[in-house]
Amino acid sequence: MKNYVWIIMLMVLGGCSQKVNPPPVPIVLEHNVTIENNVSLEEQEEEIVVVVPELNIFDWQQNDELIKSEKAVKMVVVKSKRVLVLLNTEGDVLSRHRISLGDNPVGTKLKRGDKKTPEGTYGIRDIRGDKKYYKEILISYPNAEDKKRSKDLGFHPGSGITFHAQVPWNWNGSGDDYTLSNDWTNGCLALTNHGMDTVLAMIDKNTVVEIRE
Repeated sequence: MKNYVWIIMLMVLGGCSQKVNPPPVPIVLEHNVTIENNVSLEEQEEEIVVVVPELNIFDWQQNDELIKSEKAVKMVVVKSKRVLVLLNTEGDVLSRHRISLGDNPVGTKLKRGDKKTPEGTYGIRDIRGDKKYYKEILISYPNAEDKKRSKDLGFHPGSGITFHAQVPWNWNGSGDDYTLSNDWTNGCLALTNHGMDTVLAMIDKNTVVEIRE
């Protein structure tokens, strides 16, 4: 019995009770260099630079982002990033909005019914409410370049391209993440109802619209 007690005491006081430190977690940096947490940077033979990529002004972080509420002189869309950005005269970003495009989004619009979103520079023809899409901004598509391109191809360029908001079942915004994850329009550009209200508060019919690839 005494031997049994001594064995237990040795286990308690010996290695079984010692704190075991987890192995150091490797940190992977640029140039495929791996260092251990317990090794100082000065001990490394190669100079290590941690590169943090800068966010582009056209990288959206949330569905709608209001940065500064003031007059916007330009609305810029980058189709490949699914984003609309409002800029002031100094080129500062005022707001940023995630958008949906036409159901056939790659390439510029060529003809009526192709479900493509146009690319080019346009004016604003009308700002109005809409029973189907809450509110909308009618742009001056087709411009002279659009008309010539379509005519040369033997097509009608189409018309009626707008920025519009959501269908009635999503007017409360509960389905924004779903709708914005899809390209679903006939060529128009769709944003949230909340985003549309933000945009309309900062633009007028003199605001320039630029739609890029």
